[in-house]
Amino acid sequence: MKISTLLLILLSINLVACLGEKAPDTSDTSDTSDTSDSPNPITVQQVGSAVEDCDQTLASYTNFQQVYNECISWDEGEDKGTLEVKYRSDDANLTGLGITIHYNSMEIQFTEFYEFFTKDLFDFVAPNNDVDDLDNDPSTDKFLNISWAALGSPAEWPGDEYISEQTNLAEITLVKINFNRNNNTENYIINYSRTSNAATANLILGK
Repeated sequence: MKISTLLLILLSINLVACLGEKAPDTSDTSDTSDTSDSPNPITVQQVGSAVEDCDQTLASYTNFQQVYNECISWDEGEDKGTLEVKYRSDDANLTGLGITIHYNSMEIQFTEFYEFFTKDLFDFVAPNNDVDDLDNDPSTDKFLNISWAALGSPAEWPGDEYISEQTNLAEITLVKINFNRNNNTENYIINYSRTSNAATANLILGK
């Protein structure tokens, strides 16, 4: 089975394995899955892997929703830090998004949701046990669910007011999450999987 097909089925991605305070140097590229049998393909990328179409830039995609983040920003001299989950899309008027954020509780411990994008916030769920291995990664054992749903017609999520003049993309911070790290760990993994996204958009999980 092709790697891209397997990733499409699992709808999950190992977004970033951080080493120390710095994120790995990656470009805005993405692995495109086989679209021949799907009118609404899910587009994914595995950072740091040699995968098909890995040289395709973000600018080459249309009708997309992208979820991404940098490494957790740790407070100086502390084992407390914040993960900022970001979003961008070439369409500011969609129906919303639902994502699951996976992590290893032996490495980092969830403490609180620090800040949300509140427009059309539908639901958020504190840590659950990842007993079904939803991200296909046995190293992660906990996950958080967050979703946004624009119920109006026409849909206006996140809205034209969030379009950046520099990029002409709708850009927002979805959520900030506070974690504590165990034993001053410098290695941790954040994975994403999809619960829902706009029917007209391709979903990119990762940079």
